Amino acid sequence: MALSDNSTILPDIDSTDQPLVIAMVAGEASGDTLGADLIASFKKRYPNARFVGIGGPKMIAQGFDSWFPIEKLSVMGFFEVLKHLFSLLKIRKELITKLLDLKPDVFIGIDAPDFNFKVESTLKQKGITAVHYVGPSVWAWREKRLEKIKRSVDGVLVLFPFEPEYYHRYEIPVQFVGHPLAHRYPLTPDQPSARAELGLELNAQVTAILPGSRMAEIERMADVYIQAALKLSEIYPEMQFIVPCIHDRAKQRIRQSIDQYAPHLKIKLIDQNANKVLEACDQVIVTSGTATLESALMKRPMVLAIKLHPISYWIMKRLATTQWIGLPNVLAGKTIVKELIQDEATPEKIALHLGRLVVDQPLRNKQIEAFELQHRQLKQNASEIALEAIVNWAKLP
Repeated sequence: MALSDNSTILPDIDSTDQPLVIAMVAGEASGDTLGADLIASFKKRYPNARFVGIGGPKMIAQGFDSWFPIEKLSVMGFFEVLKHLFSLLKIRKELITKLLDLKPDVFIGIDAPDFNFKVESTLKQKGITAVHYVGPSVWAWREKRLEKIKRSVDGVLVLFPFEPEYYHRYEIPVQFVGHPLAHRYPLTPDQPSARAELGLELNAQVTAILPGSRMAEIERMADVYIQAALKLSEIYPEMQFIVPCIHDRAKQRIRQSIDQYAPHLKIKLIDQNANKVLEACDQVIVTSGTATLESALMKRPMVLAIKLHPISYWIMKRLATTQWIGLPNVLAGKTIVKELIQDEATPEKIALHLGRLVVDQPLRNKQIEAFELQHRQLKQNASEIALEAIVNWAKLP
């Protein structure tokens, strides 16, 4: 039975003398953000709780003890997972052994379903409450996965309002929590302040490029994006570009593309800080995934462009049950953001469609109005609602 979205938030007290052990596994940067927010909510109620498992820098900053580097799990696509399969299986086996020895009060797998569901299933069989945070996209492909999910977990936290009905069909405990990013991002972005912070001119025409958080994405898309930026600069000579880089390796790869294709391009590479880049820019070239939602929450018109490994694309295309990749389109139930996938993701087409967003104000307004509506739908107290559901399912004190 799903909890009410209007349930009372738990008080900020520590109601147990015995410190809880909360185990978590986040598989990539977006999961690290969700995990960090959830840890912060846990610490308000259980200030002495211990947090262990696999997490990234944001979770670690909250006091999380990460047993393995999160980068080991940040693998995208069927072919890429196959290449790293032995390493992933080894990590998962060691993780399960450590967790069974530790016997945490609850395990929370954050996204990374192919990795986490096996962990969750094993722990659930041993009597440890297992929760999955961010229900997999059963609404997009392979709904039958819900039969396996029902056997693997004690509850699922979902981010989008249309998802619970899928879980209800299979009698899986579920809670819609909203999306934490919708709560964190301002309804009205402060572009002047963001530009001042990043050293951008107030009246400049700025296009952001978000190349993704995985090196596989960046390797495939860096050259394409930089060549698209070059073509845009030829049409709009005053246009400037800014790229948030997830780490030094990503920055070096993008710099390599700039040196090869556009050494004189007006482009700025910065360390991480994608939300500030989005707040400062006028429009965005973006890969798929959470970055499309972040762009929408910042009300920035965008073009989605991505290439997958051919084998990954072939498999996904045959299993997909939705025609969209970008979350703004999925939430809208129609195409509001142009999606350039695989062979369509060329520098010429990216420049063409991004260029239209620069000059076509009605087209820009159509996207922005849809983004504003989506922001209000997703703006919930996500981490607090998630905490209450977890406490209920795990019967925590």
